[in-house]
Amino acid sequence: MSPQASGRYIRIVGSFSLLVALIFALAGVNDFTGANDLFFRLASSGGNGVAGLDTAEAKLAMAIAGGVFGGLMAMYIFITAPGVEQGSDLIRKGSIYTFLVWFGIDSSASVASGNPQNVIPNIVFLVAYLVPLLLVKRTD
Repeated sequence: MSPQASGRYIRIVGSFSLLVALIFALAGVNDFTGANDLFFRLASSGGNGVAGLDTAEAKLAMAIAGGVFGGLMAMYIFITAPGVEQGSDLIRKGSIYTFLVWFGIDSSASVASGNPQNVIPNIVFLVAYLVPLLLVKRTD
């Protein structure tokens, strides 16, 4: 994959994920798409969908999680994409490590909280985010 194709892929996937982060952050306020309800029914052991977000603390946690995810995607779009296009191995490797840390923490906490099924979408996301970073042809 050329550096330019990698950058384009990162911007497309990152922009879509940024929109998902916004929807995720709003889960405790309004699930206007129904996507959060579906996600929580599949990824949570509670089976209540967004109805399970019935406390102020749960809603705050969703807002924070969506904000952190949005920030990660902004990094992916505005730092990783141009860095990869410019051939920065530092940015490429740093982004790989960032996603591996996210995956390790999120998946471990999901298992520890009794929600191991969340590891499955995490694997899908990890692959989607790492593909352009692992397949980019480095220019020397």
